[in-house]
Amino acid sequence: MQSGYFQPLHNQFKIAWMWWVILLSFQQVLYYENNLQMNGLLYALIVLIIAYLYFLIRQRRFFASAHHLYFTRDFRLGMINIDLSHITTVTLKKNRFRFVYAGKEYHYFVFGKSHKLLEELLKENEVEYNLSQSQKA
Repeated sequence: MQSGYFQPLHNQFKIAWMWWVILLSFQQVLYYENNLQMNGLLYALIVLIIAYLYFLIRQRRFFASAHHLYFTRDFRLGMINIDLSHITTVTLKKNRFRFVYAGKEYHYFVFGKSHKLLEELLKENEVEYNLSQSQKA
């Protein structure tokens, strides 16, 4: 079993990034309202913002076997099991991997060796996929 790294690009993840920006903005407003002085609330917000940022940018792993992909969920409490024979509308761009499985669209950011691993796995399982224009050349 081989493994690689990914970042989710689905709507819930985008909303989480927006909430991080809102939290950071709220911290900045409180900082300027306190005449550029720190207090306990601001220190707590900074710690919360840094912890939240860590959970947003940390790398997540996926595992690839002969005919399946396993994408880890947050805190590795479970995995999303993807059977490659049932995926459709597969698009593999330079840094993105998008497909539809069981009526649900999945969109991930993959790069480097992880991208090559997915491309090889799709070829081995004879899954039809679209490459971006820059990769065809």
